[in-house]
Amino acid sequence: MKLSHCFVISLLALGLFAMPSLAQSAPRIAIANTARILNELQETKDLNQKINNDLKLLDTERVTRQQKVTDLQAKRDQLRPEAPQYNDVNKEWLQARIEFEIWAQLQQANLQREQKIQMRTLFGKIEQTIAEVATKKAIDVVLAEQKVDFPDNLDAIQVDQLKAIIGQRNVLFANAATVDITNDVITAMDAAYKAGN
Repeated sequence: MKLSHCFVISLLALGLFAMPSLAQSAPRIAIANTARILNELQETKDLNQKINNDLKLLDTERVTRQQKVTDLQAKRDQLRPEAPQYNDVNKEWLQARIEFEIWAQLQQANLQREQKIQMRTLFGKIEQTIAEVATKKAIDVVLAEQKVDFPDNLDAIQVDQLKAIIGQRNVLFANAATVDITNDVITAMDAAYKAGN
């Protein structure tokens, strides 16, 4: 009896000593909504403004270039196809039209490439800031929260679409007051951006 009593006490003692080590090894987890961070950053707003300004300038140039093509077409259309100048004007119009189309495609490709580079760079900054905030708060893991909102009118979507929306949600519950570091990341990045400008 004494032997089994000592054995039970020993097991309890081992259990008590093991409990704190288990509690200490549990990772601290937080979430960050990267889409919200990206949308709410001042740097993103400034980049969007720059892109809009660039688009306005490109649109002005597009209108000018398109007008040249339209004028050459009108000049060609005033001639009869058998007129001696028709072939020369037609070639000039055709070359202007092709050059316009190539210019438009190049501008579109350049704009998309620039946007992709800016987005990738900004996301790198987001990851870096998330790591800094998590380190300061002694957080071990930060999950990217993806939360697709349900449409107001469920009749407007199919069952499969609703399933897809539900499937895209990767955080079902999080106490925002204790584990969501989204606002901390936005604040830190806006402060760094303001200091850098």
